[in-house]
Amino acid sequence: MKTMVHLVILLMLTTVSATGVIYSTHKSRYLLNELRQLERQRNNLQVEWGQLLLEQSSLVAQGRIENLAISELGMKIPTVENVVVVTGD
Repeated sequence: MKTMVHLVILLMLTTVSATGVIYSTHKSRYLLNELRQLERQRNNLQVEWGQLLLEQSSLVAQGRIENLAISELGMKIPTVENVVVVTGD
């Protein structure tokens, strides 16, 4: 009778242990998948950040050129009456 109780206890402990292993494996795979998704998102954001930095430097350069044209060359933005549209006809 005592052996039967020990066997039942061992069976229960084995079942609890196996369930713990299954749960931890599932949780680990879930977290690994989430990590990979976050890494992809980080990479996409880094690409977008690089593109925005290039765009910003381009816009700054255009503003600098306009400022130099106005200050050093005395150029100004033409009025609507002074704009002539040239067509290829």
